[in-house]
Amino acid sequence: MNWRYVIKSKDRTDVLKNKTYSFLKKYGVEDKDVDIFVSTNDNVVEYKAYFPKCNIIKGPLGIANIDNFIVDYYEENQYYIYLNDDIRDINFAKDSKTLVSLADMTDNAIDTFKNFISVHFYNMKKLNISYGGLYPVMNPYFMRGSKETFRTDLCLIMDPFSFVINNKKIKLNNFYLDEEFNENMYSDFEKTILHFETNGALYRLNHYSLDVMYFNGKDTSNRTAERAPLAAELMLAAYPEYLQSIKYLKNGFCSFRFKRIKNR
Repeated sequence: MNWRYVIKSKDRTDVLKNKTYSFLKKYGVEDKDVDIFVSTNDNVVEYKAYFPKCNIIKGPLGIANIDNFIVDYYEENQYYIYLNDDIRDINFAKDSKTLVSLADMTDNAIDTFKNFISVHFYNMKKLNISYGGLYPVMNPYFMRGSKETFRTDLCLIMDPFSFVINNKKIKLNNFYLDEEFNENMYSDFEKTILHFETNGALYRLNHYSLDVMYFNGKDTSNRTAERAPLAAELMLAAYPEYLQSIKYLKNGFCSFRFKRIKNR
């Protein structure tokens, strides 16, 4: 089984080098297996200088646009790990109080990482599931709330580290809000819904989480706290059969509550 490591990044060579690229090198990933998707000609030049042995690929601007470009870029059923550029590590909840790095679980971090990915892609293929991920909160108490190693019902799969078996029919939407906003603020939720709608199941690990710089409201795009509630209403209106309600966060942004829908 072969898979690619797919990173999307924009104007953040230092972040990528110090975070996700360093993370991948710790686990023995070779540059030839890494595809970095950027959106400007300047970024192509800059990223090639920083990562000369990785594959630098130019796509369109915009979160939904570059995600859809990635889906089109790969063959149907291509396996790949989709990554953000600011990943620090993967952690395992040893018990309800203790997190340990994946690298510290055995004496061979490289083999552990490869086996980790291989096993979960194998499970997804066996279950006919095209999208999987890790527990969204790095809290061992909650991560150990279930004795089951993974769940397959409707639940959020976060983009920063996700298992993907490529399906060319999975395409995100841009939501038109005003003259300056034609974007998708909630691509994680839509991607989750589309894969669930297609396969009737998802694959989310209960005992593994990601140490990553999740979106914190300091975005430089037009994805602002002022636009967040209106954008959330558009998403809720688009997927009322899957989304229960909007969660309004303290920083002004929004999340969603999924309806309780079991796998097929």
